[in-house]
Amino acid sequence: MANASVRQKTTIKKRPNSATVKTKQTAKTFRVLKNTIKAIQVFLGFYGSANLLFWLAYTAKIVNLEAGWYLVFKPAWSIVNIFYTYKPVEGKDDTDFTGVVCAICLIVITVILKSVSEYLAELEEQAKIEDAKRLERAKKRALAVKKTNIKTKANVKKSSESGFVFLLDIDIKQVSGFIQEEGLSPEEVAKMKTKFFTSLLQNLNLNQVVQKGYYKKKLFLVYKSVSYFDDFIFYTRETLNSLSKEFTRPTIRIDFLVGVNTMGVGDDIRAKLDVLDTINKLSLKNEFICTQALRDMYECTPKQSYRLVSKGVYNLSKNLNVSNNQEIFLLREAR
Repeated sequence: MANASVRQKTTIKKRPNSATVKTKQTAKTFRVLKNTIKAIQVFLGFYGSANLLFWLAYTAKIVNLEAGWYLVFKPAWSIVNIFYTYKPVEGKDDTDFTGVVCAICLIVITVILKSVSEYLAELEEQAKIEDAKRLERAKKRALAVKKTNIKTKANVKKSSESGFVFLLDIDIKQVSGFIQEEGLSPEEVAKMKTKFFTSLLQNLNLNQVVQKGYYKKKLFLVYKSVSYFDDFIFYTRETLNSLSKEFTRPTIRIDFLVGVNTMGVGDDIRAKLDVLDTINKLSLKNEFICTQALRDMYECTPKQSYRLVSKGVYNLSKNLNVSNNQEIFLLREAR
């Protein structure tokens, strides 16, 4: 008889912590740039004025270029000398206007810096408005996250109290190439199904099962809590795979059809089984197909060894004239 494998431990990814209110402060950057430029502007203003005073003292022959103060202004004068150089003419008492040119250049630079600082001040004001809006949005997101966390905790508690129902059908067909004039009779198929279901029940741990039975000749099991979902999936899938191989013959192929749905206290089990019966009829063979409700509940459990991948939206009503469009999900190993 089939035996279920020992379940391997699965590394569970930690959920991220709740979001905190963090926003970019663009206005602060513009304020730092503006203040830096203003400081340079003030320095150049004083430096230009002092430069002009030094030049006046120099032309009045109060100081000369060997004076210690000249070392302060020499770098600026050297830059000016790149495009303006005083060349004395013999016989003429010309004046060296290097200091004046230097002062004019510094004044021009100061005016330009003033315009830049005023522009940065405008950008700072605009940035303050954007920062305020961004902070408000961040607070709203943080509040939404907080509400979501509270709701998630409530759902986690609810998930531990809510169960799930599993509906299994098996598809028995003769393999192409071995089909005889007379195929398997309905009695033989029913007998094989009964034997398959009996073997499955003998190999599963049914301690967490609160109800079991047959619905439209399909086996259903109701588990008491979604928190047992991972163990149920692992051992049930292992057992189904083993039994399918065990019951398979050269002339017979066996596939299983599985649907899983939530099952809360007071829920109508027939309505739940009707949905799963419709899922089985989709003929998604050898897959565990879960409803949206099961996915939402499972994702609230603290640990998740599996992920649920969307298969699409289908009408899960047993009455084709009634719309009951629901998204269904395939079960996959978590990475």
